[in-house]
Amino acid sequence: MTTPSRALAPLDLLQLVSIALIWGVNNIFAKIAVDAFPAMMTVALRFLIVLAALFIWIRLPPRQAWPVFALMLLFVGPVHFAIQYAGLKLATDIAPMVVAMQLWAPASVVFAALLLGERVGLLRWAGVGLAFAGTASMSFDPSVLAQGGALALVGLASCAYGLGTVLVRRLGAGLDPWAMQAWVALATAPTLSLASLAFEDGQIEAAINAPWYAWACIAFGGVVSSIVANAFMFRLLQKYEVSRTTPYLLMTPVFSFALAVLILGSRITPQILLGAALTIGGVALVALAERRFKAMA
Repeated sequence: MTTPSRALAPLDLLQLVSIALIWGVNNIFAKIAVDAFPAMMTVALRFLIVLAALFIWIRLPPRQAWPVFALMLLFVGPVHFAIQYAGLKLATDIAPMVVAMQLWAPASVVFAALLLGERVGLLRWAGVGLAFAGTASMSFDPSVLAQGGALALVGLASCAYGLGTVLVRRLGAGLDPWAMQAWVALATAPTLSLASLAFEDGQIEAAINAPWYAWACIAFGGVVSSIVANAFMFRLLQKYEVSRTTPYLLMTPVFSFALAVLILGSRITPQILLGAALTIGGVALVALAERRFKAMA
């Protein structure tokens, strides 16, 4: 039997809303930053900040965990962020990309079934299908179809992150959250710095000509999104089931949509809204199914 669900304390509810707001703002700031800098350079700068702040937390994992740990770092860090920011660089409208970012949750269900042998009920499979169908349906909008490559990249990045979260679960409990963030930064910052040098150009010109707010957006991503929001998140995950917190995080794309219209002048068409509703509904179904499964365990 699982422990009974506890009511969300007012401070915890405030922190959940703060996480959704921070991540929603960061989606917009990431687009601003990646428009000013090369994509991989942007990620490298962001995680250099994280690495500088959390380097002292790095601890070696148990030797037997090294292979899975290395794969987890690869998919959560360099693979996920390199592909995602490449997609954001190509995107002309951020709103569909924000929707595609939510695919990590249903993707993690698929990978958990394949790699961990987890039992997946019909409700969760319905949520997975609905989420992916919602993202795909946005492609019928001409404005999204024109940036289909960007949407595919961001969706692929989300699936990579979903795989990484399953590998985290395979490693089991005992991972210090600060140490893990430090390791992700250590895996990401040097790797994408080298990738930027090898595959991108104009880094010096970008650094000289970038406006101050583009630098501020990178700093926000490193300090506020990667460190502060994750600190809130890890604390809450220690107190509540994942299925209790996930529905509140579905406010993230809502915040991003509103800011995309206000700051970036994005156009939210009915087709995009329908696709977003289907995708977010699918993620909500996955969370609901998880809660029901825990209640019956």
